[in-house]
Amino acid sequence: MIKQIYLEGLPFLAGLSFLTLIFWFFGLETIGMPLYALAAILILTFYKNGMLVVPFFLNMLFMISQTEWSLDLIPTYLYLLPFLIITGFVIHLIRFKPKLNKGKLFYPLLLMFISMLLSMINAEFIDSNYLFYLLIGLFYIFTYFFFKASISSDNLPFLIKTFAVSGVLITLQVLIYYLRVDDIIVALESKNLDLGWGISNFVATYLIMFIAAMFYFIKIYKLHIIPVMLAAFEVVMLLFTLSRGGIVSFFFTFILLMIYLFHNCEQKKQMAINIVIAIIVLAVFVIVRIDIFTTIYNRLADGFFVDNGRFELWKESWQKFIQHPLLGAGLFARVEGNYFGFYHNTFMHTLATLGIIGLASVVWQIVEVIKMFINRFTIEKTILLIALIGANIHGMVDNVYYMPQFMIIFFIIIAGVENYNLDLLEGELR
Repeated sequence: MIKQIYLEGLPFLAGLSFLTLIFWFFGLETIGMPLYALAAILILTFYKNGMLVVPFFLNMLFMISQTEWSLDLIPTYLYLLPFLIITGFVIHLIRFKPKLNKGKLFYPLLLMFISMLLSMINAEFIDSNYLFYLLIGLFYIFTYFFFKASISSDNLPFLIKTFAVSGVLITLQVLIYYLRVDDIIVALESKNLDLGWGISNFVATYLIMFIAAMFYFIKIYKLHIIPVMLAAFEVVMLLFTLSRGGIVSFFFTFILLMIYLFHNCEQKKQMAINIVIAIIVLAVFVIVRIDIFTTIYNRLADGFFVDNGRFELWKESWQKFIQHPLLGAGLFARVEGNYFGFYHNTFMHTLATLGIIGLASVVWQIVEVIKMFINRFTIEKTILLIALIGANIHGMVDNVYYMPQFMIIFFIIIAGVENYNLDLLEGELR
């Protein structure tokens, strides 16, 4: 059996993500996803610390190379994977018998699931896909409950390292996407970035979160320029997503990251030198390929502050809410034929689909999350909070909350922070 220290090491995490990149590149997720699910079950069976399975989950989320957004064309293996993962959860709970604790978000999430059930009352139709999404909601609760019970309290640095490696993975996927197109300029002009598991706006959300994780290593390794250069590379690839909402969100996130970076920094001069070096390298790259960056600028500047139909969507979501204010219009409130869409705003989508009860759940979650993060700031908790803030700023203009990748990441972060806080409290009592 592989020693835990190796599973937590950078070589293993990097190797796993490289294998994911191979599966993604060749469109072999039908092999890779079940393989990783089985590996996750083995990890859950033989290791007590549930955090060790997180890298497998993240890599599975970012492995899908082709996505059919039609409700009737969802691949069969995507239906089976949650059941495989739950099997691993159950085996782990039975074998290691961790101390069960509902956690701060259990009741808010339970209210969310109840609102999902009640939304069926006003739904225009209920089919197998509707029931599947209800099961996904239940799976989210169980995922949070499991990680709250199984994650060790000292695993926040490992979690952040996993996020940082995932950020490099996504960045390479964006780079490879543009290297594979016939004409980069045409691809940028048409903004057709699609990695399979997500389009430009989704990619931007996770880059924002994982760039924040890289800033953690910039802070703790003050004299090393490598994490600075990796972060700079990720920021450039964020520009290549052409996600206006993502770029604006990162602008505000970047301000928080710079404050984080230089706060209580004993070697501010060296830190500044590393950042200047990275800027110079990027400037040279921009000059060499000025045609590409001119295209990016023109694409972003062309109607940067135009809403691209957002206002109409929000108006439609408000009308749905007015029609069914208490329970919402159902999970598929925005469906056109086989297309299932969102309202590009966390609160407006919640109001339209789940009504006031659903919104109460979201607000309750926000309050609980803020309370657990402001309880004794550390550099680990702070960077995770900045990552969540950045993602949720983006969630005001795009689809973030309710997306599978974000929900899994969100629950893992919260479970890790909660257990960390609990360990601090128990240490004080001792």
